[in-house]
Amino acid sequence: MYWSKIHADCWCNEFGDEIHRYEILDDEDQCQVEYHIHRAGEHLPWSGKTHTLDEAQRQLQHGHDTLMA
Repeated sequence: MYWSKIHADCWCNEFGDEIHRYEILDDEDQCQVEYHIHRAGEHLPWSGKTHTLDEAQRQLQHGHDTLMA
């Protein structure tokens, strides 16, 4: 799977899936990074979230691998 960085906080692959990076303040005003996953064709604003870019990419890769099996 090939990922293109669209801008500083967004990646897209050849299938149209997207990953968006967000910085969220927790209850103690500590910055937490989340990666929101949006699978191409889904109507929900996001399909899942992770705490690392690698994990987000693996989730989307696993989804495509499952469909192709």
